[in-house]
Amino acid sequence: MFVFAIVKTNKTEPKLLLQTTQKTFAAANPIVLTFATDAKTELRAKLFIIHTYGKTVLEATATKAHLSFRIPSIYCRKTGLVSWYLVHNQKTLNQGTFEIIPNDASATLLENYLGPPTILAGKKHFTMLVAIPTDAYDNPKQNNTTVVIKDQFLDRITVSSKKTASFIAWKNIYSRTKSGKMLVSSQCNSTSSKEFETEITPSVATNFSIQATRNHAFADGNQITTLETTIIRDQYNNIVADGTLVTFQITTKNNTLLKTYAATINGIAKGQLLHPDHAENYQIKAYIIGIAQSKPIVVRYQALIGTFAYQFSDQNRKITVGPLTSFMQQRVPDGIKVTLKILHNQKVIETKIAETAKGMARFYLHAPFYKEKEYQFEITTLGITQQTQLKKYESH
Repeated sequence: MFVFAIVKTNKTEPKLLLQTTQKTFAAANPIVLTFATDAKTELRAKLFIIHTYGKTVLEATATKAHLSFRIPSIYCRKTGLVSWYLVHNQKTLNQGTFEIIPNDASATLLENYLGPPTILAGKKHFTMLVAIPTDAYDNPKQNNTTVVIKDQFLDRITVSSKKTASFIAWKNIYSRTKSGKMLVSSQCNSTSSKEFETEITPSVATNFSIQATRNHAFADGNQITTLETTIIRDQYNNIVADGTLVTFQITTKNNTLLKTYAATINGIAKGQLLHPDHAENYQIKAYIIGIAQSKPIVVRYQALIGTFAYQFSDQNRKITVGPLTSFMQQRVPDGIKVTLKILHNQKVIETKIAETAKGMARFYLHAPFYKEKEYQFEITTLGITQQTQLKKYESH
């Protein structure tokens, strides 16, 4: 006679207790998590970790009563919170977290950004320095790390301390009322940044004056009138930057607008204006578009001549104007325009234009093109107009 008995046993999971009590580790230092076990046989537990770099599973180094897990060195270099889960037979036996913090024992690195690199003079404009101190492994330092920020302008050096927040320390560095170069630097622990530069440029220009200079006041169509500003400055008495564009606007007696331009050098802009070829009054005003302007001045030009000679020859077909002489009885410059209007029955039928050479201008009326028996002429040069008598012509 045989008797069979079934005995039911309860299989329990082994206990694994964390022996490592340290919860915070400096970056790049080795990290080993050790667990004590009551298992009678070798366990094949694994450690699942979640890190800034990602997720991974670690194999244990086992002894008789302990399991050890070494965190990979690449993970040890990056700061942040690390979560871990001890898993055996697809069951979580233990779990926890630890933190990797910046390694203050390593060399401090300092990254800086400064901008804008150019600001206007005055108390409203500023440039900003942003400093990011890190450890040797490029981990930002913890909040409230002290960063010393210095700026130098002329004979004054300003030093201030700022605390990091959300990885950065920053400062608004305000402009000065004088133009020039400002130097900025930062320091954290024993590490100093390089020298940064910010250029403080003159502020916007203020109103200014202009004057005109010339060799003489005659309207010879040849000489140059120079238009010159006073030294243009900003509200803080800084000379405006070289290259500031000044527009000189000229209004004639007939309300015609002329313009010439010049850029400042050492705060002064010089424009050039050709003399008119007739008596004229110019009203001149200068401005920097949308910023500053001058009061208008009036420049008057006198007529170069009061009258001029002309003669007819070759059966009135050839018309010679001149010689035209200037204010010292010298010949006028070559290129002076002479206009001849040809009239028949008091109507202008054609206008001819010639330029002087050695003070003379010449016109010729070819018979095949001018067949009428009589013509009258208006001759204009240097702002003076003279009308001839009626001239007779033979028809062919």
